[in-house]
Amino acid sequence: MLLLKDYPFAARPMIVAHRGDTSHGAGENSVEAAVAALITGADMIEVDLQWTADEEFVCWHDETHPKLAKPIHQCFFRDVQAAGVASLIEILEACKGKTYFNIEVKEYSARDPKLFMHRLVEMLTELGFADYVLLSSFRPDYIREAGWMIPTCIIHPDEEMRMLFTMRAYEDPIILDRPLPSYLPSELMKIARASGYGCQISDLTPEGLADIRKHNIFLGIYTITTELEFDQAIARGARILVCERAEEFAALRNHRFPIQL
Repeated sequence: MLLLKDYPFAARPMIVAHRGDTSHGAGENSVEAAVAALITGADMIEVDLQWTADEEFVCWHDETHPKLAKPIHQCFFRDVQAAGVASLIEILEACKGKTYFNIEVKEYSARDPKLFMHRLVEMLTELGFADYVLLSSFRPDYIREAGWMIPTCIIHPDEEMRMLFTMRAYEDPIILDRPLPSYLPSELMKIARASGYGCQISDLTPEGLADIRKHNIFLGIYTITTELEFDQAIARGARILVCERAEEFAALRNHRFPIQL
């Protein structure tokens, strides 16, 4: 498998399985969904990442879990695991050497982002994944602490996420003092010290597209659910497409961008 930095993004956009492949009943962000995604033809698997109270990395999207009385970040790993939530290590080890990973930091706590991100990068390096992973988040306070060893992507935040990284900041909050649609991709990348930008198609204003083209910004678009959205993302220069029904869109990508032998 090529190093992520050597993947030919311009010639062949990357298909990302959103939270794994759940089309056959596997739960999202589970080991089963990750393993199922390996046979879809997707190049990368996206998982959502949080930290338990005792600082174990687990994969779950929401702040809360229906089987837990407290938010994930306030629960101990043994209880989160008993609720059926997979650890990041379990998912990575199940797919090692077979796929790339988009690890989206979904931390809802007010803990130290530097400690969180340094631990994450250290773990990925020790496990041999540093060259095969993209880190992303709505939280610029976390992305800017990732360093430069692993590529990072700031996801255009919505108002809920802005409140999160403003009100739950560890020390000095990041203040975005203008309406969110007015921030250009390059401005958000500078704030987060990110190497890429992610958003929904609806977030891409004409000014934003011009900014992406002017600065040759690495663009990822989520979450693709129709062929029209696929075409719109490609037309806007997306290098990564986070997709539901990964098998369907991997086949479409393969048809539009056949492998050159």
